[in-house]
Amino acid sequence: MPNWCENRLRIFGPEADLEKFKQQAIGQAPWLKEKDWLDSAAPLSFASLLAAPLHLIATQDTNALETWQRANWGTKWEANNAELMDESDTQLSYGFDTAWSPPIELLKRIGPDWPTLKFLLHYEEPGERFVGICKVEDAVSEDHCFNL
Repeated sequence: MPNWCENRLRIFGPEADLEKFKQQAIGQAPWLKEKDWLDSAAPLSFASLLAAPLHLIATQDTNALETWQRANWGTKWEANNAELMDESDTQLSYGFDTAWSPPIELLKRIGPDWPTLKFLLHYEEPGERFVGICKVEDAVSEDHCFNL
């Protein structure tokens, strides 16, 4: 059982680009679609934004997939309990949990795909006693993490 990292992601930018991001972010990891307990798409799916290679998914090798996710998303699994908390013409705000660590690598990798958007992630992992803030704008990222 992981420690859960609590995340709040705010995304700023032009209304049309925010809407495109919001629509692309909806989904679920393909390997979760067959689970009985998961009956609808989440408003924020890491797999919808940065999918694992199909050959890796096809092997059904959980260890290899989780290794890829940690390297490319910065966390072991998909966003958990994701919800779109707020939206306006200039920003989106998501709340979600991740296993052990925040999805900083995901933001670094998708930032250049969304050059008009600014990503601001506030995260806290109470079990491991750290908090932080990460800002990603195009290919530029800053992460400030502090031990409690």
